[in-house]
Amino acid sequence: LMIRHHRGINNGCINFPGGKKESDETIEDCVIRETFEETGISIINPIKVGYVEFPTMNFYVHIFKSTEFSGTNEAEVDAFWQDADDIPYHEMREADRDFLPDILAGKNVNRRYIYDENFHLVDIVNL
Repeated sequence: LMIRHHRGINNGCINFPGGKKESDETIEDCVIRETFEETGISIINPIKVGYVEFPTMNFYVHIFKSTEFSGTNEAEVDAFWQDADDIPYHEMREADRDFLPDILAGKNVNRRYIYDENFHLVDIVNL
């Protein structure tokens, strides 16, 4: 399940549902809530598969996947199902293009991405 952003820092890019954790919820509750709010899909048993940092932008992202879900795509955003063999990498941010193949291959990811002030990737550090 992927989304195309139409505003903010990822405007025009494709990646995945997500958002900020509220103070009274677990990170797992956050991923379930944000996915539902953005797509109308209720994911079940999300499994943490990574953590990535964007310290120059003050973003710290926990990455989850789930193969169990219910509901239909009634998106708040431009959400769509994408075949894993046909990911539109050319429409994704550099960091997403870097870590997604590892996650699809069943690996966990733990990386830091350093971007400059023009939002160009300048370094990748494995944590």
